Amino acid sequence: MAQYELNVIDYWLILKKRKYLILLSTILVVVFTVIFSEFLRPDPLYEASARVKFERSTTIAQQLLESLSYSSMNDLGTQIEFIRSFPVMERVAVDLGRVDENAAPDDKKSATYLNSIYNLGQEITAQREGDTNIIRISATSDEPELAERMANSAASAYRVENIAARNRLVTESKRFVEEQLASLEQQLNDSEDALRTFKENEGRVFLADEARAALDTFTKLEEQYNDVLRKRTEGERQIEVLKHSDAVIGNQTGRIFTEEQNALLTILNQRLLDLIQERDTLLINYTPDHPQVVEQQKKVDNVKSEMIQELKSKVTTLMDREEALQEQRRHYRQRYLGYPRAAIQMSRLEREVKVNTDLLATLKAKHQELLIKGAERIEEVSIIAPAITPSTPINGSNITMNLMIGGLMGCFLGIVLAFGRESFDTSIGTIEGVEEFLNVPVLGIIPQLDHKVLKEMALETLPPDTPPSAAESLSKLICLLDPKSVLSESLRSLRTNIQFASLDRRVKSIIFTSAALGEGKSTCVINLAITMAQEGIKVLLVDADLRKPIVHQRLGIEREPGLVDALLGTTSWRSYVRSATDLMLGTVGVDRFLSTPGLDNLHVITSGSESGNPNEFLNITKIKALIAEMQEDYDIVLIDTPPILPVTDAVAFSSRVDGTILVYQVGRIGRNALKRAKFLLDHAQANVLGVVLTNVKSEVTPEYGLYRYEYR
Repeated sequence: MAQYELNVIDYWLILKKRKYLILLSTILVVVFTVIFSEFLRPDPLYEASARVKFERSTTIAQQLLESLSYSSMNDLGTQIEFIRSFPVMERVAVDLGRVDENAAPDDKKSATYLNSIYNLGQEITAQREGDTNIIRISATSDEPELAERMANSAASAYRVENIAARNRLVTESKRFVEEQLASLEQQLNDSEDALRTFKENEGRVFLADEARAALDTFTKLEEQYNDVLRKRTEGERQIEVLKHSDAVIGNQTGRIFTEEQNALLTILNQRLLDLIQERDTLLINYTPDHPQVVEQQKKVDNVKSEMIQELKSKVTTLMDREEALQEQRRHYRQRYLGYPRAAIQMSRLEREVKVNTDLLATLKAKHQELLIKGAERIEEVSIIAPAITPSTPINGSNITMNLMIGGLMGCFLGIVLAFGRESFDTSIGTIEGVEEFLNVPVLGIIPQLDHKVLKEMALETLPPDTPPSAAESLSKLICLLDPKSVLSESLRSLRTNIQFASLDRRVKSIIFTSAALGEGKSTCVINLAITMAQEGIKVLLVDADLRKPIVHQRLGIEREPGLVDALLGTTSWRSYVRSATDLMLGTVGVDRFLSTPGLDNLHVITSGSESGNPNEFLNITKIKALIAEMQEDYDIVLIDTPPILPVTDAVAFSSRVDGTILVYQVGRIGRNALKRAKFLLDHAQANVLGVVLTNVKSEVTPEYGLYRYEYR
């Protein structure tokens, strides 16, 4: 097939040729879109939204309250989750009548009561609007009025619960401080009484600053010693785990833990866990003896060895530290035992009195601030936009948009299918492609025949009582029926091209054949004979299709006697030639014969009597002498033969004539079948003059001389 670059016109011609495929695809997709939109349409769901503003309190009392409370309720993310919390949703459920406000405590713990509130939380959402401190509370429901009521109820419940929670925290904090004040006052009194009693009994005892520093140092040494002892014991246990335990992952008793987050031991521990997990993954598909598993186990053992070495080094260091601390403890313990017990006891009692005094003063100051805050009403939430009843569902299908998208998708799918079908089309798409594929020129292009119009024209020119078969036969004689039509011009162009093709070699006998049935070769050869006769050329039309002859039907003459009789009998073939008299009595008619000059140059030999095996007549040597005699009496002999692929008659005949013309109806058969027909002719050493394309629909392009076609 000819290879050439496609331009915009080529793409347009492909789309135009496949326009019905594109249209069908678009219609089908749009129809399915409408069907699925209707049958899969969900139940309508409405959404209503209310907007609330959360503004953090910045008073001194509020800052005190935040320092006492250990929550982050001022955070907008926390507030969004608080909106869907159980207390808020419970208020909404009571307002909507989903639960009883006066339900008993046992009923509030029931599954029905709790599920009603939790399900309500699934229907309400909250989200922050941009970078503002405004929260949008949305509620969804299958009823628009209910969605609006749920959103407003949630906003109101959130505001009420926020006020109650913030003021409840003030009350609880004040009660807690008051309880601590009473307890601390009692502890302070007890510590003061103990100190006073001690002084009355022992008198005033003095403890030097050096003794006080020694006591503080001894306390710190005790803490350090206990910490080192714990770490050494942990390190020894970790070494035992690494030596005897292999199940590290998921085994809490064998887990290795270190408090030093950036230590080498932590890195090795994480590496060990990863390697064991990779090894366990391999064991799912492989046995322990598999090379990959063995290699992974070696890596695990290497990391364990490094960890044991690191732990041993750590334990050694801790043991040295432990000995040093123990020696220091012993030193300070000896000094501690040398101090008077009374001095130590008095120092402890004075320290307790000072601590209780400072704590009591701090709590009294906070209690005064809470008293001031309790007189205020904290309101951090305000409703700035209540919800309104939604008019359209949020999940409603946009039929217009669906149709537009469906139409675009269908059109796109149709274009893809059009180019796909064009790619898989085995017919030849250009004249250049035909010539390059068969290596022969295109001699003629016969446009598409509108059989209905031609038959109507034939009926108009014939008498009313003419049989339909006669009108059908006349509609095929295009050169006689409409000599000024494009079809007639194409046949005259074919006649001229044949004459030019035989300039270098005189061609007086030509057979017309095709690759398959119904490609229009008989119509072509009959009209070509009429056209040549009109030109003044003495033409002999021979019907050599002995299987399904059609020339006699088209011209309205008798089939017998004819070619078969001339080959079998002893009478000369000239006695079987139909001349002007026979044509006037047939489909041509007297009036049309007389009005068309040159038809007396047309002579016809029909197929003749039926034969049992037509191939035998074409293989005898008598046919060659018969054709030679015909060439002497006529300027040109046109022979209609059967198709090549079904039977071999035309192949056998082609070697006995001067030239062969292959008729190809575009789009009827694939290129491989056409190539096979050309191969059979070449194998028989036939002189293939060219190809005649039939059933062609011309397309006008801006390129001069370029002729394209498409088939129906």
